[in-house]
Amino acid sequence: MVRLAIRCHPCTPVSHDDLERWLERHVRELRAAAPQATFRISRLTQGGPTADLDIGWLVELELAEGEPLLENERLTSSLRDMRLLGLEPTLLAPQEHG
Repeated sequence: MVRLAIRCHPCTPVSHDDLERWLERHVRELRAAAPQATFRISRLTQGGPTADLDIGWLVELELAEGEPLLENERLTSSLRDMRLLGLEPTLLAPQEHG
């Protein structure tokens, strides 16, 4: 099992709702391309003195070894699209020990 997470931090003056709708649509497309995989999307917030602030999203992926989605350019192009939209993605992956 391969586990990855992508932290998306908005860095453009586009509304959070528009970015979130795009991200949810994109995750649905990834699910369709890899129906055996698990995808989760979570909104990240930070507590402020008067209200919680939206600070981005976390997209979690669990894919089987050899999943075609890992072997083609789909994830790379997803990260590129996120950058172009101003989501400033950070790919988080576990370190291999040994």
